[in-house]
Amino acid sequence: MSDGFNPMRWDCSSRGCFNLLCRPKIERFAPCFPGRIAMSDIDATVEINGHFVFLEMKSHRGEIPRGQRLYFERLTQLSERITVMVLCGDAQTMECEALRWIHKGQLSDWQPATFNDVIQLLNKFANWAQVQGAAA
Repeated sequence: MSDGFNPMRWDCSSRGCFNLLCRPKIERFAPCFPGRIAMSDIDATVEINGHFVFLEMKSHRGEIPRGQRLYFERLTQLSERITVMVLCGDAQTMECEALRWIHKGQLSDWQPATFNDVIQLLNKFANWAQVQGAAA
């Protein structure tokens, strides 16, 4: 495509809703875990040269649900090679209004960000990660 993105290879108009037909129903695993612990879904992730960015999209600038926040904080404490980017915006239009980071277990404040800002940050990450030493 001329706009530089690779569309999802699923055609909902001919094959049905991807989320209904193909997304695992992770809530069905809830009885496996104690208390209110449940599996978390992650909206997107990328790995370059042993460096990871996990992306989570929210429709509001409110607090990240406690369980998910703890999950991301603990995940990013495992390695400084793991970062979570939380976007506030509209997943359908991909308009963004803000983002926050979780890195080394620390959650940043919301900061204004457009979709183009996010693209620039991810490009910067990709370029940086490519020149870093690969994970052992």
